[in-house]
Parts: sequence; C-alpha cells; structure tokens
Amino acid sequence: MRRSVSIPGVLDIAVEGVAGAKQDEPIYSRQRRPPGAARRLALVKATRSRMHAFGIDWDDTSGRNNGHFAPFAWSSS
Repeated sequence: MRRSVSIPGVLDIAVEGVAGAKQDEPIYSRQRRPPGAARRLALVKATRSRMHAFGIDWDDTSGRNNGHFAPFAWSSS
C-alpha cells in the first residue's frame, strides 16, 4: 500500500494507496488508453512530495495531493 522514491537532495516522494473493499489493497482504475505504460493504476494520496531539480523547488507535506502507482521495470542500456 505504500511506495516511495528518494534521490538525496533532489527528490523525495511517498504515497499511500487508497483502501478499497479489502483494507490491504488499493482501489484500482483501469485505463482504456493509458497515459503511460500501465492499464491498471492504483489510486493513492501523497504523504510527502519534495523536488529540488531542474529549477524546481517544491516542498509539500500537506497530504492533500493524489496520484497513482503501477508496476514497472527499469533498465539501462
């Protein structure tokens, strides 16, 4: 239910899934035309969002933002 990513001094984001009928599973949204690579997205609320890169200085710990997460694989060539 919880996901996070951190790059020290640059990015620190944490989200928590919005519980569905099963308290240990988030509510999922199925996308007909996905905005990214996933057709099934878990609905989440942000618990912390910080970014200090590319001329952006953003700190939000209000917990009022939402988002989604989905599995993905990362590799470099």
